[in-house]
Amino acid sequence: MSRCWRRAWVGAALGSVALFLLGYTLFVERLVTITDSRAPRNTETGILLGAEPRDLGPEDAVGAVLFVHGFLGGANNFAELPDQVAEAGWRVRVMRLPGHGTSPKDLRETTADELANAVLTEATALKAKYGRVVLVGHSMGGALSTLTAAQADVDGLILGAPYFGVTHYWYYGFTPKTWIRIASPFVRWLYKGSVIVLVNRPEAKKQILSYRWTPVEGVTTLMEIGRRVNQPAVLDAVTCPVLLLHGAEDGAAEPAAAHAALARMASKDKRSVVLNRSDHHVFWDYDRALVAQETLQFLARIAEEWEASPPRAPKAAEKK
Repeated sequence: MSRCWRRAWVGAALGSVALFLLGYTLFVERLVTITDSRAPRNTETGILLGAEPRDLGPEDAVGAVLFVHGFLGGANNFAELPDQVAEAGWRVRVMRLPGHGTSPKDLRETTADELANAVLTEATALKAKYGRVVLVGHSMGGALSTLTAAQADVDGLILGAPYFGVTHYWYYGFTPKTWIRIASPFVRWLYKGSVIVLVNRPEAKKQILSYRWTPVEGVTTLMEIGRRVNQPAVLDAVTCPVLLLHGAEDGAAEPAAAHAALARMASKDKRSVVLNRSDHHVFWDYDRALVAQETLQFLARIAEEWEASPPRAPKAAEKK
């Protein structure tokens, strides 16, 4: 075959690949749009059902608890725990993170700074109004809550299956970071569906709110949050009481990474509870009663300590 013919064949092959990738991209974009349009929403706000922010409990509460959901999720990821905490006398705020609860297309444009600042803003507002604030974070929300606890005057931190690293299995081959770097020039969306909602209770799978499609940009943002929260300076700055609740076989957020992060935190009051019957969605799984019990006991103990001592000085004042 002459050199000209070889070049022609190579050009035709590359053109075919380019056309295939373009067609695939347009096809997937259409699927994302269709899935998005069929998702049940609040007709007034446009927010997905189960993702709406919630405010519960007495206005004159002893303190406030801020719930921060995880990647692709929403308020209902905490199941009945916010209601139980409110019934125990706390003011409860279940927030909605930027880029979540609307459309996965919004997550494409959401940065790590926007996510971190949203949690910090909510926590600061609750602290100013109620004097005391405890954060409850799930998955990525646990990482964001930890970042906030390192910056603001937080009185307690409860981490449910927090994201300090991705669980890695041998058959993944490359690390998630490497896969994203390889695939991102060609693949813009990753399909999640309800099958990859990691909870051992089968009946809970379809009840847990999550985007069905994940933009590659969102995964990149998630990894940036993971990089930030694992910085020694961040973990050294966490001095409030900490409770870690993590499934022994969590298929999403690496348990060993979470325990390593807890060990590095400067807090002298920290406790970990291993959930042997739960996967990633610990608030919905078989150990949910234990999760609620540990959470309520942690909050009750914190409240007792508050009554015995005046509020701590803000972090800014502590550093002076």
